[in-house]
Amino acid sequence: MTDAKLHAKRLRDLMTALADFSNIKRKIYIPDSNKEFRKENDSEHSYSLAMSTWYLSQFIPNIDRDKAMRFALAHDIVELHAGDEMAIGRTKEQEMKKRLREQEALNKLEEEWPDFPEMTATIREYEKKDTNEALFVYALDKVLPMQLNLITGGHTWKKYNIKRKDVVANKDEKARAFEEVNLIWKELRKEVLAHDDYFNTDKVVK
Repeated sequence: MTDAKLHAKRLRDLMTALADFSNIKRKIYIPDSNKEFRKENDSEHSYSLAMSTWYLSQFIPNIDRDKAMRFALAHDIVELHAGDEMAIGRTKEQEMKKRLREQEALNKLEEEWPDFPEMTATIREYEKKDTNEALFVYALDKVLPMQLNLITGGHTWKKYNIKRKDVVANKDEKARAFEEVNLIWKELRKEVLAHDDYFNTDKVVK
């Protein structure tokens, strides 16, 4: 098989995989063109994270922008085989099962894409969370959904009856991974605390 013929086939395989990736619906709701709400999909999320990474990285020293953007684009590809779960409210047992599923999914991606080792190596490097770029993208990944929840007036929070104290506790913990992102979360936190109307069930959070 010629290189061109092989590349044409593998690009079709990649487009098929990316189409499947776009069909994975997240729990987060976004506004659509009709000003209604629909679930965000994995492709939209990854693209939004990559664009936000591109934007913010120009203000952060000691960040390899291109590496960070690759992390953003690849970070959820394991969900092709592992699926998506709500980030808030998982038990330790559920978190462990999720990690095992994602490890199996990554192994499967390596089998499916031996000719794209940079993709799977990027995912493995990201999962280690031992570089500035990985920690930056990890923290930003946890904070961006807060923007969507604020844009939609808390639609996701109300839809799933999520408690504000659980949102704040989760993001307080995860955003600390990278200081510049944590500072952004602290600004968003003020808005979260100011909007009782964004939650069905509310408790005072300090």
